[in-house]
Amino acid sequence: MCLQASSALGFDPPERVALTGAGDAIAWARTIPDFGWYHEVYVLFLSADRALRRAAWLGSAAALDDFVAWPDYSLGYAPPDGADAVMLLVCRPGEGVEPTPDDRQVFELLRLAHDARGVPLADVVLVDGRRWCSMAAL
Repeated sequence: MCLQASSALGFDPPERVALTGAGDAIAWARTIPDFGWYHEVYVLFLSADRALRRAAWLGSAAALDDFVAWPDYSLGYAPPDGADAVMLLVCRPGEGVEPTPDDRQVFELLRLAHDARGVPLADVVLVDGRRWCSMAAL
């Protein structure tokens, strides 16, 4: 792991980690101690074949709607040679995993913002402890 110049903690995997969907992403994230039990956001940058290129931990100060307020918020942490897609893991313990109407609206706005920048939003996964919900699957 390496500390990026900003306030995020970044991890570039030394070998290929396949993340074909939300289930794979959650399984990988569960290797992080206490994943899902604290308010935090992870941005996963994926290659064209859905391998993890970089994971950035944005800590507890980030919320889902931050990504709409600042459209390049997550993309600023991309690997130097870019990424082909982005997945967000949004941990919000005690809030459940059922998306609210606001969550759904933010998800659609995020899709548009990422598409406009040429890095599609693959998914937003809401996490509460052991439970999770893929918004792309809804």
